Amino acid sequence: MTLLDAKPPKPRTGWRRYVSLPLLIIILVLAAIPMTYRLWNIREEHAVSRFLTALEHGNYQEAYRLWQPSPSYSFSDFMHDWGSRGDYGQIREFEILGSKSRGSTTVIVTVRINRVDPPLQLLVDRRTLGLAYSPF
Repeated sequence: MTLLDAKPPKPRTGWRRYVSLPLLIIILVLAAIPMTYRLWNIREEHAVSRFLTALEHGNYQEAYRLWQPSPSYSFSDFMHDWGSRGDYGQIREFEILGSKSRGSTTVIVTVRINRVDPPLQLLVDRRTLGLAYSPF
């Protein structure tokens, strides 16, 4: 049997007739772009979630540690801001609304605490995952 005697290939049927491998790769890459965009700041959102969960459970020492404050921001200052008599009172619930990158080292995470409007924006350092109030 030579090449000229070989049987012709069977024609493609069903969806294989319309989809080629390069087209399938392009579709998968385009589908992955929104997922990558959504998950880009997931570490920073998780850091804010851990911080607010610690506050919700009344673990103020752990929340203060996660805040990673400067030496001038004492624990009593922290309790004044985030304690049960702070701006939001006892934290009962929170919702992370989204995040956006600010340069290569900072992420702004927007969170709604106890359904209070307007939402709060917290800065998260990408390297240390330390938190701060957002000046933006």
